[in-house]
Amino acid sequence: MKHFGERAAVLSLDNYYRPKAELPVDENGETNFDLPEVINDSDLVRDIDTLIAGRAIHLDTYTYNRDVIQSEKITIKPAEWLVVEGLFAMAYPAMEERIDLIGYIDAPASIRLQRRIERDSAERGYTEDEVCYQWQNHVRPAEVAHIIPWQNKADVVVNNTKNWESGLEALIARMEET
Repeated sequence: MKHFGERAAVLSLDNYYRPKAELPVDENGETNFDLPEVINDSDLVRDIDTLIAGRAIHLDTYTYNRDVIQSEKITIKPAEWLVVEGLFAMAYPAMEERIDLIGYIDAPASIRLQRRIERDSAERGYTEDEVCYQWQNHVRPAEVAHIIPWQNKADVVVNNTKNWESGLEALIARMEET
């Protein structure tokens, strides 16, 4: 966004989670936020099509922090570039025909787990044990099945281990070429 400014709009899959009561639970009764079906992909595709048609969309955004749901309303205006970001962005068949370029952000699993522990402890109130449970039972199986396969199909892979700036520059350059 710093590079493109008003030439780009960002649409986050985080804003398309289904209501928590509709999300699947595992055999221990824990909500699984890490499956493609937790995203309301029909609303996502509808909103992408609306933006492509040159019309703004209005969203209620949601953040799940433990049992507290925070919400705010946002407006996203059409732009030259629509960046759709989120783990399952390519998990829905309708997305492939709407995407011009795939950027894949990668880091080793151990680094991603440590970052998740830090984030979920600080921002979401989860204990390290809870984060590790989610990682082992929800996150890791879902990424192996639904996310990692897209790495080989990506136009640009951004290494997010330490210095992600060069990968981001490569992605921006590729976008400017398209």
